[in-house]
Amino acid sequence: MTKDQRDIRHYAGASGIFLLIVLLLVFLSFIEIPPVNKDLFVAIVGTLVSSLGMVVYTIIGQQPDEVNTLQKKNESLSSTNTQMEIRNDQLEKMIIDMQKEVIEKLTELKGNKK
Repeated sequence: MTKDQRDIRHYAGASGIFLLIVLLLVFLSFIEIPPVNKDLFVAIVGTLVSSLGMVVYTIIGQQPDEVNTLQKKNESLSSTNTQMEIRNDQLEKMIIDMQKEVIEKLTELKGNKK
């Protein structure tokens, strides 16, 4: 199964669950649940509603695996950025030291010519 097919399947499943919850709310607005089945029905509705966060998350296109992968990549890039800044500072110091040496040697050469 390709990534596109899997994404479509996730989107369709999430949309189906969202639609199911909306239809359930519409149903409950018209029909009263008998007290005998109320506890069971509340447990089932609670289970469905608890998955609503994940459903919305999937519908808007952000899957938890993708978010975790991007967070790890971000941390890795941040670490690389820090290392590059340190290396840049070292190279700048090396250039400054080389410039000082060149200036000193040119001053010595000028002093020797007089």
